Amino acid sequence: MSIPRQPADLGAAGAAFWTSTLTRYWMDGEPHKLAILEQACRVLDRIAELEAGMTGQPLTVWGSKHQPVIHPLIAEKRFQQGLFASLTKALGLPDSDEDDETEAARLRSERARHAANVRWKKEKPK
Repeated sequence: MSIPRQPADLGAAGAAFWTSTLTRYWMDGEPHKLAILEQACRVLDRIAELEAGMTGQPLTVWGSKHQPVIHPLIAEKRFQQGLFASLTKALGLPDSDEDDETEAARLRSERARHAANVRWKKEKPK
């Protein structure tokens, strides 16, 4: 199994997410998921750019009526983080290793239940 080649123009954050995701999860034959993954990687790169742009900047700036308002880069970063969460949810990846273990335990239980039912003639073998 080989990892699909990442888009050439990904930044460090996006490239790292591409590699770590495809090392762990198989998406061969699912081009729609690869497209979503690419967008998620680009969003991570944008978040990194926004964080770099915020370096040394104040948390608030003066608004149109000379009132303090949150810096626009902070609001954009928050939006991009929400977009990243939506994209990763669309990929259907487990939230954590704990989810992987829970899923594996569920599958083992299902298989054991099926085997017991076959053994006791409650189901036909698959």
